[in-house]
This record gives sequence, structure tokens and C-alpha cells, in this order.
Amino acid sequence: MKKNTRPLLFKDLLFGGINGAIFGIMASLTLANLSSLPVHPIFIFLFFILFAVIGIAIGYAFSRYIASFFFQLAKFGAVGAANFSVDIGVLSLLIFLTNIASGPFLTLFKTISFFFAVINSYFWNKFWSFEDTSKHDLKKEFIQFLTVSIIGAIINVGTTHILVNVIGNVSSFDDKMWATLSAVIAAIAVLLWNFLGYKFIVFKR
Repeated sequence: MKKNTRPLLFKDLLFGGINGAIFGIMASLTLANLSSLPVHPIFIFLFFILFAVIGIAIGYAFSRYIASFFFQLAKFGAVGAANFSVDIGVLSLLIFLTNIASGPFLTLFKTISFFFAVINSYFWNKFWSFEDTSKHDLKKEFIQFLTVSIIGAIINVGTTHILVNVIGNVSSFDDKMWATLSAVIAAIAVLLWNFLGYKFIVFKR
């Protein structure tokens, strides 16, 4: 397998830390909305920064000695975690502001939160995860990205809608907890689709 030969750059660790910070901020917001913040938000913030930086370093080490794919995967994972937290965080904020955690408005909220994550995803994945700095045929690239993301959105929003509004709360969780848990399941389901779509369709150069 092809191994990574380029050096680990400071910007890789910095960008990993930034995505960890995004995750930490949004995770704190989500946990606070669920009234279950176990420690001070600053500790959550710092933990995920450190966790992301270490994850990037480990992914780079694997790429040097096993296959270059691992570094790309580590970066995608950091970005994916940040996107996930943006998705869940925006959803939690909308639920908090409206006190609505079910019905058609929940589906609307999930759509809004997902597309906030998509915007964040495009820039991080293009210029960092897949290191696609070319400006050739950006219109086609964006259409491809949008197509992959829309399919991901259908999977994401559809899964959340089915779990919350069709199946309903099948546990002892309250409505807010069940809505958030459903969003987590949806985000995990779409993660593999996004990686394969971005890697082999959008940023395949």
C-alpha cells in the first residue's frame, strides 16, 4: 500500500484542534440543553481539542507506516465530528429556543441543522481532509458535493423523522433526549455515505 511521505505540518494539528474545539463547544451546548452537563464546559472544550490533536497525530503515524489512507481518514474523522456536533448543536439550540421536540417542526429543525453542518463540511473537507486546492470546474464539483450531501440529508433527516415521528419514543427517555439520540443515530448512519461520496465522487483528484 502507498504510504504517506509528506511531513506532519503544524496546520494539521491546528486544524485538528479547531475541529475539536468546535465539537467541544457544541457538545457543551447539547449536554446543557439536556440538563446533564457532568463537568465545567471548559474541561469538555479542552478535552476534545487534545483528543482531536492526538487523533490527527496517530492517523499520520499510521499513514507513514501502514497506508496513506489513514491520515485522510483521521482528518475526515475530525471534520466529521465537528460537523456532527454542529448538526446536533444547532438542533439542540432550536429545540431549546422553541421548546419543540417532536412533530413537523422537529423535521424542519433537523433539516436546518444538517445544512449548517454541510456548509462547514465542504470547506474543511475540500481544503484539508482531501487537500483539493484546485479551482478547476468548481461548478461541477459543487454540484457533485451538493448531490452527495442531499442524498446524505435524505438519509439523515429521514432517519430522524422515522425514529421520532413514526416509531416514537420507545424508551424511558424524555422527548428532548429521544430527539437528540435519534439525531445521533442518523448522523452515524450517514457518515460512511459521506466519506465514500466525497472521496470517490467529489474530491477524487
